[in-house]
Amino acid sequence: MDKDYLNILVFGHTTYGIRRVRIRKESFKMVVYLLIFLQLSFTFLLCDYIQVRKKNFLLNQLRQESQIQRSQIQLFSSKIEELEKKLSKLKGIDRRIRIIANLERGHETIPFIGMGGSSSSVVREKSNDQEDGK
Repeated sequence: MDKDYLNILVFGHTTYGIRRVRIRKESFKMVVYLLIFLQLSFTFLLCDYIQVRKKNFLLNQLRQESQIQRSQIQLFSSKIEELEKKLSKLKGIDRRIRIIANLERGHETIPFIGMGGSSSSVVREKSNDQEDGK
């Protein structure tokens, strides 16, 4: 029967003397298993907490970068709008200058001169001569 129990001696102050604690082996095993379980649970929770903190830090960093990019996009958008307004003003000025200088035909395509080969008028004359000769 003594083998089913563990004896623990506790030494205290000299006035208290030595205390003796008897614990059943099954109870001691249960306490040890419980302590191991609690230690593993605490370790898991601590690791999980650290991972959550890292992800939270990265998330905040990405939010900050996103906010910076949004402000840059808004800045670029306003600059593009300003450039579009200036471009439309320049087009209007160009149109007025062309009207004043009588260069309204500036948008028409001019045939390339000196490209080689026969000109279109020569080709037409030859085709007309061939039709008449038939």
